[in-house]
Amino acid sequence: MKYTIAIAGTTKRTLQCAEALLKSNLFEIVWILTPIAKPVGRKQVISPNPMDLFAQEKNIPVVYVEKKLDSSIQEKIALLPHPDLLLVVDFGYIIPNWLLQLPKIAPLNIHPSQLPKWRGSSPGQFAILFNEKNSAVTLMVMDEKLDHGPIIHQDFFAVDPTWNQEEYYQHAFELMCKNLSQKVAQFAQNPDKVVPQPESSPTIIAKQISKEQAFVPWKHIQMAQQGLRPTDIGVLSELLQQAYKANGLFPLTLDRAVKAFSPWPVLWTIVPTTQGEKRMKVLESELQNGILILKTVHIEGKNPGNWSDVKNSIYTT
Repeated sequence: MKYTIAIAGTTKRTLQCAEALLKSNLFEIVWILTPIAKPVGRKQVISPNPMDLFAQEKNIPVVYVEKKLDSSIQEKIALLPHPDLLLVVDFGYIIPNWLLQLPKIAPLNIHPSQLPKWRGSSPGQFAILFNEKNSAVTLMVMDEKLDHGPIIHQDFFAVDPTWNQEEYYQHAFELMCKNLSQKVAQFAQNPDKVVPQPESSPTIIAKQISKEQAFVPWKHIQMAQQGLRPTDIGVLSELLQQAYKANGLFPLTLDRAVKAFSPWPVLWTIVPTTQGEKRMKVLESELQNGILILKTVHIEGKNPGNWSDVKNSIYTT
C-alpha cells in the first residue's frame, strides 16, 4: 500500500527526510508547506529554500507561508488532497489545531533529542552545552503541546565530545533517515503502537539561543584558560549559568559552549587590543587537563586565525 504524505519544512534536514521517503515506493508526497522565498544576505538576493527547490524539481504542489499559518493558508490547503500523514521537520512555525487534525492517520514530527529531554527548537545545542554523553533522534506523533506527543521510534547514539551543533544534527538525521519510510509505514499500519511521553520534561526548554546569551567576559575566558573557577558568574547569561551549574567545571562549560554555539550564534567576547577594544569570536576550542585551549578565533576587522598567531595582539590584564 502506498501512503500519501504532506511535508512541512524548510531546511536541508527536511529535504533529507523527503528524499529518504521517496527512496521507497511506500509514499507519495502530495504537497509541501514551506516559507516563501525572502531576500538573504547583504545583497538581499531572493533565495528559495531547499524544500522549495525540491518541490519545483519534483513538480509537487507548494503552499507558501509568509508570517503564520492563518485562514488564507487553511483555505489553500483545503483545496489540496488530504494526506494520510503530515510530516513536520525544521519548519519554524506553530502548527495550528486545524492542521494537526488534517491528516487521516496522524501528524508526525522528527525531533533530534532523546525526548522527553530537550523539548524546544534547539535540542542539539542544549545537549552539547549541558555535556550529554548520549542522546537520540525521535519520530513522534504531534499534539497541541511542545514536543509532547507519543513516541513512535527513537534512534539512540553517543554524543561525540568534539561535535558542534551541525555535526550533532547531521548524525541524528542520518540515523533517522536510515529506513525512514519503513519506520513511518510501520506506524501507519499500526497507529496505536506508540509510547506516551510524561507530561513534564527532566530538562529545561531548549529555546532558540540569542547572541546576547553567547557572550562571555574576556576575564572569564582567561580564567578558564588557567583552569580557574570564577566567583562572579552572575555576569554570564542565565543559560551559561545553568550549564555551569549542571557541568560543575567552568573550562568544560566554555568548551561545550564554543561547540554548542557553532556555527551560530558563536561564543564571543570583547578583547583589549593594540587598536582598542574589539569583538572576538571563539570558533574552535578544546579541553586539555581541565584547561580551556583556544584554537581558532576571529577578531573583528581581521580574518579568522589560529589563537597562537593572534594572541600577542591582545593585552593581558
